[in-house]
Amino acid sequence: MKRASMIVGLLGAVGLAGLLSACSDGSPSASASAGGASGSGSASASGTVTGFGSIIVNGKRFETEAASVSIDDQPSSQCAVSPTNRCGLQEGMTVKVSGSFNGSTNRAANIVQEDTLEGPITSVDVTNSQFAVLGQTVLVDDTTKFDSVVSLNNLLPGQLVEVSGFVKSDGVIAASFIERKPGTGCSAICEVKGTVRNHNAGLATFQIGGLTVIYDSATLINDMPVPTGSNWNGIFVEVKGTGFDATTTTLTATKVEPENEGIGNVVDEFEVEGFVTQAGTPNGNIIDFTIDTTPVRTTANTEFRGGTVDEIVVGAKMSAEGRFDGTTLIARHVKFHESVRLEGDIETIGTNSLTLKGLPGITVTVNSQTEFKANGGATINNLSDLAINNHIRVRGRVSGTNSVIATRIQLRSSDNDVDLQGPVQAASDPTLTILGVTVDTTGVTQFEGVDDGPMSRAAFFAAVQVGTLVKVKGTLNGIVVTWDEAELED
Repeated sequence: MKRASMIVGLLGAVGLAGLLSACSDGSPSASASAGGASGSGSASASGTVTGFGSIIVNGKRFETEAASVSIDDQPSSQCAVSPTNRCGLQEGMTVKVSGSFNGSTNRAANIVQEDTLEGPITSVDVTNSQFAVLGQTVLVDDTTKFDSVVSLNNLLPGQLVEVSGFVKSDGVIAASFIERKPGTGCSAICEVKGTVRNHNAGLATFQIGGLTVIYDSATLINDMPVPTGSNWNGIFVEVKGTGFDATTTTLTATKVEPENEGIGNVVDEFEVEGFVTQAGTPNGNIIDFTIDTTPVRTTANTEFRGGTVDEIVVGAKMSAEGRFDGTTLIARHVKFHESVRLEGDIETIGTNSLTLKGLPGITVTVNSQTEFKANGGATINNLSDLAINNHIRVRGRVSGTNSVIATRIQLRSSDNDVDLQGPVQAASDPTLTILGVTVDTTGVTQFEGVDDGPMSRAAFFAAVQVGTLVKVKGTLNGIVVTWDEAELED
């Protein structure tokens, strides 16, 4: 991706158009220290709706009295979000919120919901938890929310859907919310967001994922650079159109515009969620990387939640929160978002799956989207480059009671550590069930909350419910794991 489009983004898959300019005039505030905020100032967040009462975006709560709410390009209306009135919003929808904070209280002035993809389904692959719309691959996992009675199992080719989510570096969309729409085809409007590739100004075409877009350069510039050669390549854009040909996977655009306004303004408290699209080399705990199109920098004081600095790699799903200085988000904390994390020695390995010692019953499956990484100078491209007893770290998504689709597999140095992170299926002190594995916590002496602070055993089990994300750590002795740490994750 071009450096220019990386810097002017602040948009990613949710289109942060005007977000920063709406919430700050760039003047100094009480939060001048890198990555931290105190007193009062501007506050913004971009990510998924994770709860209501007021509105919670990626765990960050905003009060919403008299907030302006806009749903899917509809005119804004004054609406106070509450448990009984969600103003058309639903959990899993991607939104941008701009407002202010005073002490620990955040207040929303504007809430804008925007989907990432809308169009007819062309294929459904239940086995690999994915489907295709407008030439884009849409991934579904245990965190994906569905509207009404919709599920992956009852989606069919030809149905019209609206997808909220995040665009990965390879163009694949990780869905956070899926809604069925009336009608078929693009009789109303189709929409897709993504990074331009293979731009041909002479033919007035470009590609987003597997979709070819045809545009009219005389009427569809809409703040795009004047098309010359392949100069649109690398720009993150929003495309709308009504003429979709499923046979050729071609969309005739009625609108093409960049999703890249808003740079140059300071935001005292800013949070962004999405996939890492660029990552530098860490120096201690300091690293420069990019979430969607937002440049992020950690400092020696940045808190890492759910992972370590060496796990900030292209393709990782993360969020970062801190102070946006006009060009870069200086992170106070960063958080890893894949719900499943496994670590251990390979016990069995096949063509497209493997199992780990000490985690009986869990099957880890790879597909074309799985990324492989090795430490040092080694290179791994697929499972054939791994062997039994290799020590690996897996990040992925739940695909069944005891099955995982790996988003990333990393070869590690030999170790006897075993990690298991996933949503709890059953809990009764002293046992937990995670991905079908029964964990006996009798020997656990260290319990921690989501803030990494210590907890008592009683407080820990009081906080755990079915669906709570928990990570347990242990040591492999022969074929038995001795568990010694248990942590609540968010």
